[in-house]
Amino acid sequence: MKNIVTKIREYYPMSDEALQAMLDCMPPVHYPKDTVLVHSGRKDGKVYFIEEGVTRSIFHNGDKDTTTWFSCEGDITFGMYSLYHGNPSIESVETLTNCLIYSMPIDSLNALYERYIDIANWGRVIHQECNAMLSLFFVERLQLTPKERYQMFLKHYPGLVNRVKLKYIAEFLGISIYTLSRVRGEI
Repeated sequence: MKNIVTKIREYYPMSDEALQAMLDCMPPVHYPKDTVLVHSGRKDGKVYFIEEGVTRSIFHNGDKDTTTWFSCEGDITFGMYSLYHGNPSIESVETLTNCLIYSMPIDSLNALYERYIDIANWGRVIHQECNAMLSLFFVERLQLTPKERYQMFLKHYPGLVNRVKLKYIAEFLGISIYTLSRVRGEI
């Protein structure tokens, strides 16, 4: 659990006791590539902690999919509407590589929030950071050129370009695969 523990402590300096309480609630599961963890239109009551591998969050609109987020080693992923409101998720989350993931029911995490201020503060900080990143990505898509968006992607997700399909990166950046190929050739 090295990647998960490192990332948790990067966000908030959690005590050993609180961290152990979290880890005790998270059984490991190996998921093969192309496994759907969270299904759009269904409730999902878990938070997924990624020890190894990469996932993407996808918004489905008819026959068009749009990648909205990538998560890799040390990150968490979940269906936002399921997690926050107990409603069916509007996005799916799928594995892009073979993954080792530790999952925790949201009820267990909420109980830990009430018992440990360290865990509650970690949850607050990580959600603040994710919201800030979402805002930044939104503004970048509106204001930056495709080349600038790709350069920011490389900065935000170092090394990911060699691990995921380019069409997912193009979807995430809001550009065509042809534009992405041209931009990559310019850099």
